[in-house]
Amino acid sequence: MSFTRRPGSVHPRQTSRREDGHIVRNACVQSTASLATLQAQVAPSLGAPVSSRTIRRRLAEGHLGLRRPLRVLPLTPTHRRLRLDWCHARGNWTADEWNQVAFSDESRFNLRSDDNRVRVWRPHGEHLNYAFALQRHTAPTVGVMV
Repeated sequence: MSFTRRPGSVHPRQTSRREDGHIVRNACVQSTASLATLQAQVAPSLGAPVSSRTIRRRLAEGHLGLRRPLRVLPLTPTHRRLRLDWCHARGNWTADEWNQVAFSDESRFNLRSDDNRVRVWRPHGEHLNYAFALQRHTAPTVGVMV
């Protein structure tokens, strides 16, 4: 175990580089795991509990951040074909024709305390990577659309 001091800290480093890699690998394999889950997985291999702050720091050093995932609709091949047909049919529309279309912009306000949002550990700048995408359902939930 390496007991070097972090820059600007009076406390020695509690995890080795190998253990740091283990923490980052666990977060990459289970991108939706919470800090508590990662702590529980890492503690037996270290032989001592590690704080959630240490876990978060090691993931930041590994260039991983906790972000909201890309949400995608589960599209069937039929959905894809119909969307493509719709786009091809309107591919040569003029600006005046598009000005006749009204797009709705809705915002969701949750009425419950838990918004059930899932976060994923992913490298910065990989928002559109489908490895970190979650399919969303279209079933109604309690809320107000404005």
